[in-house]
Amino acid sequence: MTLGLQGITPVHFHAAGWYQGEIRREILRLRHNHDFSALKALTFALQQTLPTKALLVPIPSWKADKRANPLPALICRSLGRTTKSLLKRCRPTVGQHHLSRRQRLVNMKAAFAIHPDQRSRRVSATPTWIVDDILTTGATAQEAIKTLKNAGWEVSGLICLGRTP
Repeated sequence: MTLGLQGITPVHFHAAGWYQGEIRREILRLRHNHDFSALKALTFALQQTLPTKALLVPIPSWKADKRANPLPALICRSLGRTTKSLLKRCRPTVGQHHLSRRQRLVNMKAAFAIHPDQRSRRVSATPTWIVDDILTTGATAQEAIKTLKNAGWEVSGLICLGRTP
């Protein structure tokens, strides 16, 4: 199992590993079984690449029920850095696992806004990283980064558990 990937395409990212094999199975399992010790093991390599004073912003789920994806917030907790819920979903989006790159970009268009509680807050000079579980085409990450940058936040990139090959 290879841990600790970094790249710049489609956005600057740090990932625990490739979204395949053992890591893929573990990520899918963690969505339902919140095994914090397994998550700590996956995020260990990521923790070493982040600045100590990094600000983490989890990607919010549009689902408010038991089907919501808890991993972005759990990853933030596991990394032990300051976390702010700066983003909120403006509208529901469809599941992206069967969509093409173009469809994903359209699906995520204007999907985020700055959370109302955070609009009047002063923008931090701390390196800000968005956090999601999987990076595929980058549609979600690109839209989240765009929303934060339009609100004056400087975003360093994305932290995720898996990067699709």
